Amino acid sequence: MRPSFAHFPVTRHALLCGLAFAFALAGCATLPPPTAELDAAQQAVARADAADGDQYAAAPLAQARAGLERAQAAMARGRDEEARSAALAASADADLSHVLSRAAVTRAEFEQQQAQLAALKGRLGMDAIVVQDNPLDLPTVAAPAAQRLQALDADTRLNPFAQYERLQARQALAAAQAAGKREHAGAEQLAERRVGIAEQAARIEAARRAIEDMERERSELLVEASRRDAERARAEAERLRIEAQVQAEEAARLRAQAEQAEAVLDTARVDQDARVAAARAKEAALARQEAELVAGAALPPSRKQADGEVFTLAGDAFGSGQAQLTADAAASVRALGLYLKAIGAGSVQVLGHTDSQGEAEANRALSQRRADAVQAALVAAGIGRARTRADGRGEDAPVADNLTAAGRAQNRRVEIVVAN
Repeated sequence: MRPSFAHFPVTRHALLCGLAFAFALAGCATLPPPTAELDAAQQAVARADAADGDQYAAAPLAQARAGLERAQAAMARGRDEEARSAALAASADADLSHVLSRAAVTRAEFEQQQAQLAALKGRLGMDAIVVQDNPLDLPTVAAPAAQRLQALDADTRLNPFAQYERLQARQALAAAQAAGKREHAGAEQLAERRVGIAEQAARIEAARRAIEDMERERSELLVEASRRDAERARAEAERLRIEAQVQAEEAARLRAQAEQAEAVLDTARVDQDARVAAARAKEAALARQEAELVAGAALPPSRKQADGEVFTLAGDAFGSGQAQLTADAAASVRALGLYLKAIGAGSVQVLGHTDSQGEAEANRALSQRRADAVQAALVAAGIGRARTRADGRGEDAPVADNLTAAGRAQNRRVEIVVAN
């Protein structure tokens, strides 16, 4: 998630810029050249450009660019006060474009999250989702800028948000109060703009908070949906098992009555076994899906062999020369552990392998530590330690040529062998 402009720190530079603006409007003649104000305006325009201001808020962005050009031209002619005022106005216009762009993007994401949540609840047969009010639609108080800022501070829904933008608005209001008669109108306009930016930024942050809440609820519902699918699959497998038992008893009775029915009964039994196997395969697939959803990662790649299944972690599951799983590899191993626990897998053997680079004994020790780390992660996911064993094979069991970099990369691996 991209950081909110409202989360920018309130730096000493920002405070000094605000004070400088207040002093400028008050007619102070000792202010330095407006270099800082011009830099701030350029950064604000760049920020609005990066937020697609031309698409969502083209008018204020164009006004900001024009104001920045006026400020640069005035400074080049040595008219510092005019340059400072133009730069401050350009910053406000660019910030307005930026916040309007973020509001448009946030609104679309809010509506998308609501639609996805409603669809998921409908699939689960839950009560229809209560449509949550979008904070971006909260009304704006029709009042002078100072009263609007007070209303924003008093609004419990928006009070925690947009602290930096509120500070800028308060500085602009203070500067407007201190401004001379000639500068008063421009300062009032700038204060109005800063208050509007603060209002919009607070609504955006409140909407982002609501989106995060909906994302969390949707993740929980996805896990619930997976759990229900697995329960249905288990119930279906049990029904088929009972049905198979009944049919087997009936087959025994029919065999006692007549040998002629044997071929028919064999066919029925084979068909039933296939259906049971298909149901179990579906249950395993759902268990895999549920494990990957809970762990937030896919199981390691695997291959079937006569006595079981082999899952392989590539060499990039660990840092170079290290025995600690990377975050992605740890999540993948956790998903594997949850899956094996769900299907009631047999014994598990963890085999560590290295390439032939380095000393053989050092390679064996490293492969053992890596195998131990994977074993510990599986145990933490719920696999009984008594069912697991970890062996470091070092460089003794290559699967590719150690003379090439590609071959060595294949040889650096950890294999998890799950017995049938």
